[in-house]
Amino acid sequence: MRLFSTLLIGTTALSFLATAANASPGYLRSPSAAAQMVAFEAEQSVWTAPAQGGQASRLTSNTHVDPQPVLSPDGRNVAFLADFDGPTEIYVMPVAGGTPKRVTFESLSGRVAPRPIGWDAHAGILYSTTPDTGPAFSRIVASVDPATLARHVYPLADANDAALSPDGRWIYFVRFGTAISGDHLRAYRGGALSQLWRFDLQSGHEAERIGPQDVNLRRPMLWRDRLVVVSDQNGRYNLWSYALDGTDPQQLTHHIDFGIEDASLANDRIVYQLGADLFAYDLAGRTTAKLPIDIATDDAARRPQWLAHPFRYLNDIALAPNGQLAALTFRGHVILAGSGPRRRVQIADAPNIRLRHAVVSPDGQAVYAFSDASGESEIWRFPTNGDGHGTQLTHGGHTEPTGLYISPDGKRIAHTDLFGRLSILDIASGTDRVIDDATKDGTNTYDTATWSSDSQALVFVRTRADNIRRQMALYTVGDGKILWLTDGKYESYAPRFSPDGHWLWFLSDRTFNLANDSPWGDRNMGPAFPKRTGIYALALQPNEKFPFQPRTELDAPPPEKPASTDKNDKKTKPASIVTAGLPERLYKVPVPSGDYQSLDASDEFLFVLDGTDDANPLKSIHIDNEAHKIETFAPSVEHFEITPDGKTMLLRKHTPNDAPPSLLLVPTGAKLPTDTAQNGIKLDDLRLRIDPGAEWAEMFDDAWRLRRDHFYDRNLLGVNWDSIRARYRPLVARLSDRSDLDDLLGQMVGELGALHSQLRPADVDQRPSGDLIAGLGAHLAKENDGFRITHIDAGDPDLPDQLSPLLAPGVDARNGDLIVAVNGQNVVGAPDLSDVLADQAGRQVLLTLRRNGKEIRTVVVATSARQESNLRYGDWELGRAQAVEKASNGRIGYLHLRAMTDPDIASFARDFYANLDKDGIVIDVRRNMGGNIDSWVLSNLLRRPWMFWGRYNNAPAVNMQQSFRGHIVVICDEFTYSDGETFSQGIKSLHIAPLIGMRTAGAGVWLSDSDRLIDKGMARTAENPYFDLNGHWLVENHGVEPDVVVENMPHATFNGDDQQLMKAVDTLKLELQKEPIQKLVPEAFRPAVPAPQ
Repeated sequence: MRLFSTLLIGTTALSFLATAANASPGYLRSPSAAAQMVAFEAEQSVWTAPAQGGQASRLTSNTHVDPQPVLSPDGRNVAFLADFDGPTEIYVMPVAGGTPKRVTFESLSGRVAPRPIGWDAHAGILYSTTPDTGPAFSRIVASVDPATLARHVYPLADANDAALSPDGRWIYFVRFGTAISGDHLRAYRGGALSQLWRFDLQSGHEAERIGPQDVNLRRPMLWRDRLVVVSDQNGRYNLWSYALDGTDPQQLTHHIDFGIEDASLANDRIVYQLGADLFAYDLAGRTTAKLPIDIATDDAARRPQWLAHPFRYLNDIALAPNGQLAALTFRGHVILAGSGPRRRVQIADAPNIRLRHAVVSPDGQAVYAFSDASGESEIWRFPTNGDGHGTQLTHGGHTEPTGLYISPDGKRIAHTDLFGRLSILDIASGTDRVIDDATKDGTNTYDTATWSSDSQALVFVRTRADNIRRQMALYTVGDGKILWLTDGKYESYAPRFSPDGHWLWFLSDRTFNLANDSPWGDRNMGPAFPKRTGIYALALQPNEKFPFQPRTELDAPPPEKPASTDKNDKKTKPASIVTAGLPERLYKVPVPSGDYQSLDASDEFLFVLDGTDDANPLKSIHIDNEAHKIETFAPSVEHFEITPDGKTMLLRKHTPNDAPPSLLLVPTGAKLPTDTAQNGIKLDDLRLRIDPGAEWAEMFDDAWRLRRDHFYDRNLLGVNWDSIRARYRPLVARLSDRSDLDDLLGQMVGELGALHSQLRPADVDQRPSGDLIAGLGAHLAKENDGFRITHIDAGDPDLPDQLSPLLAPGVDARNGDLIVAVNGQNVVGAPDLSDVLADQAGRQVLLTLRRNGKEIRTVVVATSARQESNLRYGDWELGRAQAVEKASNGRIGYLHLRAMTDPDIASFARDFYANLDKDGIVIDVRRNMGGNIDSWVLSNLLRRPWMFWGRYNNAPAVNMQQSFRGHIVVICDEFTYSDGETFSQGIKSLHIAPLIGMRTAGAGVWLSDSDRLIDKGMARTAENPYFDLNGHWLVENHGVEPDVVVENMPHATFNGDDQQLMKAVDTLKLELQKEPIQKLVPEAFRPAVPAPQ
């Protein structure tokens, strides 16, 4: 009896534990099939299950990355990605259990993480990685023997997936594809289509492209005499079969609702991901079925947790009108905090709700914020004591809110949205009325809005029509009329009413003082007008005397006002605004213009944030008619605002990203008080409790709304977006990790078929993997006694601070040297030099080198991962430039634009003007990742000389100054992307130069990247399409067609050939034969007319 009881208790306990472990279907991804087993990833861990389905077993702990497992053919071992040692690399472990062994060391050069793609019985683990040198988006396929770590690279440029024939003779591989650019879309048809190729490893002849040329073909798998791939030939990714030469297409699966994400073949079965499930396709029987897999898990990633450093998620700060506290919006939650010992209050809300743009009512009793609790973002009211879940005030929003502004009397709320509407909500009646529709003026964006002190007027700022300059308008509550206060001649913004209601202060860019004197000078790209911003005022009533106006003898002395001792003194009621003639009552504050960014005011002072330098000081200006000087109120300020009565300021000083924000509540005045110990809002002990599972549900819904609201076509290209949500929403319940949400969002947003659809990961606490990677700016080969320096990355010798550390002055290292020790530690046993260099970036490292039988010791400073990557990219660029120099005998220059961002316009300025003396120039925008500077570059290329100055003994000087006289050729390729494509299209449309290369990627709709989720992740949305002047669609999902098509073939390119570059040089040489650049030689001067005799 006792034994039975024990057994019963044990059985009950096991049953309880099984229930607690929560057996569920999970969110299953990245399957790999082998023998009688399937491996897959869930919860960023590797799992295995029987080939026919059943209960799965967890094989690894959390790998901190998506592991993408690959089983060995015999099913005994599994390769997967993890960051156990810092960088993301491939590890191998037995399926029966054991310690993972690192087998790749690809991150040494700051390259992207490798990706396991297969396991060949003879070649070992196949994986995709970045080549030793080359531009962005470059990939190669390599293999590694997990036992010896011997690495083999297949000589095929841009290969990113592959399968080997059973005899090892042929490799079938994929080039390009949206997996490299990170885009998520159905039916992609741009220039970077996933292409299927094959290469004879024995003959070494150039690779051959096979299969259809106008669809995506990926994930090659060999079965008998057929080649199986994942293809979107019918508009949705399914399994297709081809003959080995790419002919005889046969569709195997016919999925409609979801596309196949990943697939793996073993024996006669292909296991693939569809939605959040794994399916198996029987190749012999031509049948498919879902694998019934359950995972027993504790759902660790779903458990509520405390964020110890929530400050990176702080995206809104609003000062309460009473000056006693601030409303802080962290990760969709609102916290009220004040200075001193006052308790912090978290506004009561559900964990699956996002609050935005919170403000406190003037009486301090309520918080108003946008909440998505109803399914759309609406205005809700919450009590400031944290009780209750709030009351919904508006209905029918149906778009993203962009701003919320409460009136000083607390009776009305002005609010703006992404549809370009400015509305005012009457809180008491619940009436919500649109007072301005910006779309009628061709815009949907409001810069800001501010209420008058008597709450009877609202000033808002936006652009009008096709004028890009911001203008200010006044809305009066009484008559509902709008008066435009400024026109589009100058930018006017940052309006603030004076507390007494007599003045409207604002900033405007009306000062134009030339900073660079003249068109001459090195790399002078045009006139520069810094410090344009002045401080201006509009008198709200006629006959107001401007307080900065100097006194004259005609002015009566100001009356002395005795200090009031009555705390109940009533404040003078602000005078009403007189709109007649208001725009003409304009004054300029008599202080120097600057790079002012924002403005606020008290009764006695104006405050401006000065962005002239990195110090970003907040400056004060005393409102008087005597000494007009600007003083520094506080240095290093990020944000400030002042209460409507002008007495209290909220000040946010600059702090590191993860540090608690430095917030002060201080009295307004000329300078920050010396002692602010009692003014700080204490946040260093703030922790934020989150419920990840609830957040994932909210973020899915939010991403669905944001895609709807931000997408460039209001009709969403005819896609039924509600039905798309209904299709994918049930999978939210199966998410087991934040990365699963990204996978799900990628599938959902892909239904709209647009590029610029990358996923930006959540901003989470990361292990310092990048900090652990260090390098030497050189290519190394492992030998028995150490690591041989095979090539030191070269750079511009005129920029010594950007050279490889092995080329730094005083360092004695050469190509061919053998590194035998680092910091005195023998490196013979190290699998890779990165093991010994780990955590040494930016530090001095002692190298022991062997050269011609002698040992040499030299000290270098190791590079970071980013520096290493830049060095290798720069080495590739230098190689192109040298090739052009050699092929043209110095007559043709070269420059490469990696992207179209701030560093790239600097690169253009450096390299373009250095080549002005050349007869021709090659501008290379291959693998250009985009940005927004195309117009700057194009305008410089459009400038052509039309005359020259030729004074004796001086070299000719052309007008236009620093313009290029020679011929131009531009190269583009499959991964010329975004603004790189806009530039390429501009080159064609403006007839600047011939375009050589391949059709570009097709990312032709620009975006703002303003659609962030609560954890700062993002599913990017294409927002701003562009057209030619006749209204024709450009670029998107097609790309820019080159004038001359030249393809860089996989094998030849890997071996160093660059046919596109050489074609560009040959084209320029031919142009120079037809139209040589003549020397500028002035004709002889005509003799002076003889004087009459």
